[in-house]
Order: sequence, then C-alpha cells, then structure tokens
Amino acid sequence: MENIQEILNLDFDVNVIPRENYPLNYPIHWHKEIEIIYYPLYNATDINPVTEISGKEYELSPGDILLIWQGELHRTIKNPDKKLIGFQFDSALLQSLTDFIPYIPKLRRLHHLKSSTHIDLVMSLSSYLDDICDLDKDQESFYRVEKIINLLKFMTTLSKEADNAYDASMQVPGSLSLDALYKIQRSCVYITKNCSEDLSLNDVASMAGFSPNYFSRMFKETTGYNFVEYLMIERVRKAQRYLGDNSIPITEVAYLSGFKSISTFNRVFHQIKNCSPRQFRKYMVTV
Repeated sequence: MENIQEILNLDFDVNVIPRENYPLNYPIHWHKEIEIIYYPLYNATDINPVTEISGKEYELSPGDILLIWQGELHRTIKNPDKKLIGFQFDSALLQSLTDFIPYIPKLRRLHHLKSSTHIDLVMSLSSYLDDICDLDKDQESFYRVEKIINLLKFMTTLSKEADNAYDASMQVPGSLSLDALYKIQRSCVYITKNCSEDLSLNDVASMAGFSPNYFSRMFKETTGYNFVEYLMIERVRKAQRYLGDNSIPITEVAYLSGFKSISTFNRVFHQIKNCSPRQFRKYMVTV
C-alpha cells in the first residue's frame, strides 16, 4: 500500500475540496486523515456519484454523507457534473479529545449516512458542513477555528447518534458483538490513561477478556490502528503536553511519556507529528 498513500499533513485544520475542484474520478488510494464526502441536495443531478471504500461501492443520493476513515482504501468511481464536496482532517483531532475516544470504534463502523433513512440526523450534520463551506469560502478572521468548531459539532452529533445511525446496509463482515465492542472501547480508554506505563498487548488483551490474537485483530478492525500504533499515538500526545512546559528537559519528556530511549522518542514523534520534539516545543513557545 506504500505506493498509493496520499500524504496530506493537515495538522488541525479542515481541508475543504469544493465541488468545482472535486475530481470526476480518482484512483484507489489511502491516507491517515479522515474524509467526509457530501452530496448536497442543492447539487442534485440525474446520475448519482459512486465511491468505493474497501472494495464496496456506495451510490450516493442527494443529501447523503459518506465517511472514509483513516487507512481505508477508497476511490472515486464517478462524480458526474462535479456535485460532490470533500472534507479532510487529521484523525489526531478526535484522538486528542478524550470524550471522543470511547466512540471511535462505533464511528468507524459507519460509512453511508442516507438522507432517506436518517433525515433528521443528516439534515443536522449537513448544516455543519454547509457552514464549513461558507467559512472556507469567505476566510474571515478565525475562519480556521470556526471550521474546527463546526467539525467538532458534526462529530459530536454523529457520536451521540451512532447507535441509531446503523442500518442493515451498514453491516461490516466479521464485526464485533456489542459486548465485545464495549470491551475494545474500554481498552482504548485504559491505554490512553496508562500510556506512560509499560503496557503490553498481552496485558491489555487479558484485561479485556480476549486472547492476544483475537484482541489484536479486533482492535485493528475497530480503531484502524494496531496496538503499538495506538499506544505510540497516545504517548506522543502525552509528550505534547509536557513539551508545553519549557522547564522539563526533552529527555525527561520522553521518559515521562513512556518511551524507554530518547532515540525512539525522537523517531516516533517525527513519524506522527512530522517534526522533532524540539521543533514542536519551539513552535509552541513562539506562537
């Protein structure tokens, strides 16, 4: 998959792809960001757009919303008359807010939000997307902040209604039972709270009541990350908070965040944040 990864590097912003720039078709690819595809009612056309996610085709009707989660292979099969609008944002935005963490496994099971099936929910979500489009177009003071605010309102509304948003067409092969899903959610919270400790896959799997192999497979299915990736993201997030305190040496930041060596800390931090811890601290101090 390395040769079809798209690198966006959005940090905490919402990249809007207006309909005039959204491609008529686009080859299969993946990226670490979350993407929302929106087919506004006012852009209705006689031929519906079609997008493929993980080998499954989704035909969008006017008003529909499509969710593409980080790491999912997808492509635009057809976008007649350029009616689609795209929104892309760093998945770390949700991961950085503890309230969202228990909901992420449920959210990842959602893809196609149909206006015909969930009209009230989709209308509410569409209003936030419309506002983001207006803000991105006008670009007045604090428009990036307001885009993030509307995106968080979108994700909060979706999270609260996640259970009701499922329907028979959204079943995922090999998906978890509700009880198993809750156990994975609790595992995510546990990892976040204890990421600086010496956590192992076997320990967390045992706490959840699963075998290591089953837990590893289900954890990846529901979060989009394997255990080590998720643990590293949480440790880097914790390190970011320590880096805000200029009195704490970077070596100490590494150990306080759960890393056993400064070299590993520097390497992992750069992989996730696209900058070194020292550069990140400098940026925090100067902005």
